[in-house]
Amino acid sequence: MEIMNEENCEEATRLTMAPHVMNSQDVNDALELRSKNLCWIISLFLLTSSPGILNSMHINSYVFLAESPHTWCKVPPLLAANWTAGEIRTISSADPQAHESCHMYDWNYTELSRMGYNEAIEFTSSHPKPKVIACDWGYSYDEPMPSITSEWDLVCENTPLRSTVQVAVALGKFAGSFCFSMLADKFGRRSVFLLCCCLYMVSGPAVALAPYYYFLLAMRVVVGVAGAGVYEVGYTILSELTMTKHRTWLGCLYNISYAVGITFLPVLAYFSSSWRALQWYMSIPGFMLLIHCWYMPESPRWLMNQKRYKEAYKILYGSNIPENIILPDDEATPRSTTTCHSLWYKQLFSSVLKLFQLFSTCELISRIVICYLGWFSASFSYFVIALNADNFAINKYIYVALNGIVEAPGYVLPILMMSRLGRKSSGFILFMITGVALLVILALPAGAPVVTLALIGRLCSSAMFAEIILHTSELFPTCIRNTAIGTSLCMAQVGTIAAPFVVDILGPMAWFLPSTVCGILCIIAGSLILLLPETKNHPMPDTMEDIKNAPPQLKVSFRNCCISCR
Repeated sequence: MEIMNEENCEEATRLTMAPHVMNSQDVNDALELRSKNLCWIISLFLLTSSPGILNSMHINSYVFLAESPHTWCKVPPLLAANWTAGEIRTISSADPQAHESCHMYDWNYTELSRMGYNEAIEFTSSHPKPKVIACDWGYSYDEPMPSITSEWDLVCENTPLRSTVQVAVALGKFAGSFCFSMLADKFGRRSVFLLCCCLYMVSGPAVALAPYYYFLLAMRVVVGVAGAGVYEVGYTILSELTMTKHRTWLGCLYNISYAVGITFLPVLAYFSSSWRALQWYMSIPGFMLLIHCWYMPESPRWLMNQKRYKEAYKILYGSNIPENIILPDDEATPRSTTTCHSLWYKQLFSSVLKLFQLFSTCELISRIVICYLGWFSASFSYFVIALNADNFAINKYIYVALNGIVEAPGYVLPILMMSRLGRKSSGFILFMITGVALLVILALPAGAPVVTLALIGRLCSSAMFAEIILHTSELFPTCIRNTAIGTSLCMAQVGTIAAPFVVDILGPMAWFLPSTVCGILCIIAGSLILLLPETKNHPMPDTMEDIKNAPPQLKVSFRNCCISCR
């Protein structure tokens, strides 16, 4: 990253001529000057947001990696007689049109094979059906791309094992969000970010090389862990290195990398000969994270909070620290002799204290509970819509690509809304539109374009993510901000884990049930967001005292429902 030039340093000195002890306002002044450098802002944005391309491809790749083929019972006598899979399914299955045939009638297939197909049809139609027995499975694909489903027979009674492939990434993101949120507050944003980059570069190729199913699951968990770390810590770095006037549009555009990844995913899948090839195509770009390992800066706000003033000002000013600023005693040396040699369980205990701080007052509890519900609802709706292609009866390549295309403007929309309406009202409107769009599907007649409404819900759910993460980052002080974002991301992963099961279980019962559940959740979450304070044009809190001493309008209250955005 380019250090602030001499002209900006001279301007900073002119702005703060009177000698004074360094404070958080000096950080704001320095960042204000750096924000004039457009190249610096763009570089910071690309460094922090670009890993989202990998995140989106890996978590949405389940649609292609675990493609569910047509399953039919292999009947050796009929195969020996050169019957086709369709003919075998017609004779053996109770429901020949079903996507998955796991059992077959116990006919005398040796005799049927001697009759020929047409005579066998007449025979089975005119005789009572025999009992149903288990069978060996065969597979046929709509597209010639072998998946993990056929490689490890993840069908019929093994279907939950197929869903677990998607859940593994979500569990990894849950664990990563929970752990790295506290570790980043304790040991620094940059250190955790670099660790997750290394995990990404190892785990992605390991999935492609997986020799066993359970090794695949383990590596998918690590992929999720790495994805959670680079996402939440990257966003924290971006939010703490930018000013309020830039934070809104940068925070909204931060997730646009997800849309880029989703849009390219079906293209990679289309040209992949197998699921392993697709995994390699997604993993090789991960080695570009070496650039991030070299150039990613630490957050000066975090350094200030840790009383590492010299390091903070070196990031802000380089070696040209203004002479009129008096640095307090830097605690970097005591920290290096104490922290580095302290017992690991003391460090862990200190990190867990960050989590307890998040629930230390009624105000903080109210804020985090509402944020948790918002994150859960946004993530749940996002992935239910993404995984619902089969229930909507549409080509999955087109459907996934449309999701990515629709998602991109979803991250631009909040910029326009929040600049005029603020965080709270924008969130309320987006959650309500999503909820209503998904519930309207219930009233549509058969054959209506339900995919259009689903994509409207997808657009708004993407916008909900952009709004809720920005609002969350501004609701909590620096000392626990990453913990708040990280644990909120944990709740989002609960939604991600629940989504495939809701689609796979409720979808077959009634195609509209998954979207209905999402609609109800979004309306509840949107209503509760009105209770939160509006954070637009207010400085980010740095300490717990800032929250405690905040005026009434900046605290959770029912009267906030009637307060207009300023």
